[in-house]
Amino acid sequence: MPLRLKPTYIVNRVTDINLEELIDENIKGLIFDLDNTLMPPKTCVLPEDIAEWIIKAKKDFQIAILSNNPDKSYVKQAGEQIGCIAFEKAGKPRRKAAIQALRDLDLIPSQVVMVGDRPLTDIWVGHRLGIITILVDPIMKHKEARIIKFLRKMERLFVSSAKKSFTDKK
Repeated sequence: MPLRLKPTYIVNRVTDINLEELIDENIKGLIFDLDNTLMPPKTCVLPEDIAEWIIKAKKDFQIAILSNNPDKSYVKQAGEQIGCIAFEKAGKPRRKAAIQALRDLDLIPSQVVMVGDRPLTDIWVGHRLGIITILVDPIMKHKEARIIKFLRKMERLFVSSAKKSFTDKK
């Protein structure tokens, strides 16, 4: 299988995801990366706008966190704060934890969207499962290590032509 890093959609921030459009697409579940997607890394603090958006999302969608972060207590605390299942040490782009998240949500891939800030992990695992993918800009990209900034630039070469929204017919 070829390496597929191009997301289905690109948005600036999680709060830019149009929930009504997801409902129209028969999406029932959202699987999120944690660090730099939902919250600044290693803070376990949801920005206020994302917290409010999550409250709205939970009315119509089941939610799960799929994090490569190995800190079990941190990821568990984030899941409790959001009120969802959370998997640490997910090993993305490996599929094992994502498959478990689908089972726990009792959903099939066509009913789920994978949302994350990294094409090499979040987007790739979504593609490997046949899940719609949404790439978001990282929350704290200006404070990342140089190697991460370099990798992000390389990853973005693969994603420039993705759709910007569900209604974009590009």
